[in-house]
Amino acid sequence: MDTVANLARVPARPPLVDVVIAAALSVWALLEVAFLEGPGSAPLRVAAGLAMTVPLVWRRVRPLTVVLVLAGVLLLRAVLGSESEEAASFFPAVLLATFSVALYARAVEAAVAGGAFALVGCIGSIALGFANDAGAEPELANLSIVAFFVAASWTVGWVLRKRVAQTVDLRARSDELARAAVADERARIARELHDVVAHSVSVISVQAGAAEQYVERDPARAREHLDVVQGAARDALTEMRRLTGVLRAEPAGYEPQPGLARLAELIDQACAGGLDARLEEDGDRRTLPPGLDLAAFRIVQEALTNARKHAGTVATTVRVGYAADEIELAIVNAPGAPVAATDGGGHGLVGMRERVRVYGGQLETAPTADGGYRVVATLPLEGER
Repeated sequence: MDTVANLARVPARPPLVDVVIAAALSVWALLEVAFLEGPGSAPLRVAAGLAMTVPLVWRRVRPLTVVLVLAGVLLLRAVLGSESEEAASFFPAVLLATFSVALYARAVEAAVAGGAFALVGCIGSIALGFANDAGAEPELANLSIVAFFVAASWTVGWVLRKRVAQTVDLRARSDELARAAVADERARIARELHDVVAHSVSVISVQAGAAEQYVERDPARAREHLDVVQGAARDALTEMRRLTGVLRAEPAGYEPQPGLARLAELIDQACAGGLDARLEEDGDRRTLPPGLDLAAFRIVQEALTNARKHAGTVATTVRVGYAADEIELAIVNAPGAPVAATDGGGHGLVGMRERVRVYGGQLETAPTADGGYRVVATLPLEGER
C-alpha cells in the first residue's frame, strides 16, 4: 500500500525521474526527425517533437495542462501537415500524459476532462492526417487501436487513484480503531486501579476502626493495625498517582483484583482450554503493590490468550523473575502461527503495552529463532515496602 501511495503522491516540484523520462522521449523525437520522413520542415518537426515531450516534466504537478498542450500540438501538426507521419514518439508521450492526468489531477472533473482531451487529440489528429492525404481514408481498426490504448492508460491511472483513496481511508480507519483500542484499554485499567484504590481505602477504614478499639487497652496491637493502615495508604497513593490522567468510563465495584499469586490457577485454566502451558519462577516471590500485581497478572493473561488463539496447543512457558528492583514476565511459545494482537477484552498487545506504560516498564514482543513467539515485560518495583 505504501508503494501505491508513494506512486500517487503529487510532489511540490517535478521529480528527477520525470525529467529523465522527458529527456529520453525528447531524444527519441529528435532521432525521428533526423532519420524519418514527416510533415513540415525539420525545424518545425523539432519544435513539435520537443513540445510533445518536454511538458512531461510537469506531468504530476500540472497534469491537465500537459494533456492540453500535447493534444493541441497533435491537432496543430495534423492541420498544418500535408504528408504522412512516420514518427511514433508522440504516442507514448500521450499515453503517459493520459495516465498522469487520471492519477494526479486534483479534481475528478479535471481527470475526466484530461482523458477526453487526450482521446480527442489522438483521434482528431489521425482523422485530419487522413483528410490531408489525398486518396487516403481513415481505417476504423487504426482509430480503434489508438482509442483503446488511450482509454486503457487513463483507466490504469484512475484505478491507481481509487486504490490510493482506499489506502488512505483504510489507514485512517486503522488509526481510529487503534486509538479506540487504546482508549478502551485505558478505561479498563482505570476501572481496575479504581478497584485497587477502593479496596485499599476499605482496608484503611476497617483497620483504623480496629486500632481505635485497642488504642487504650492494648497499644501494641493498635500499632499493628496502624501499620497496616500506613501500608494501605501508601499503596492507595501510589495507585492514585497512576490513575491520574487515565480515562475512566464507568464506576466499578470493590472486589479485589487477581495478582501473581493466582498464576497457577491461570495456568490451569489455559491448560484446560487446550494450551500446553507451564509456570517457572526465579527469585523469591514477594508481596507487590496491588496495582502492579494486577498489571503483571493481566499481562500474562493476555499473552496466554494470544498464544492459545494464534498458536494452538503448542508448548508455552511462563517465567516470572523477581529481582531487587524489577519483575520480569516472559511468555514464550513453541513454533506455531505468528501471535498477533487479539480483539478480545484487553485488545491483545495493545492492552499489554498500555499496562506496561502505566507502570513505566518495557515490553518486547518478537518471534523466536526457532519460529515461536515471545513476550517479555519488565516492570520496575516502585515504592515497595
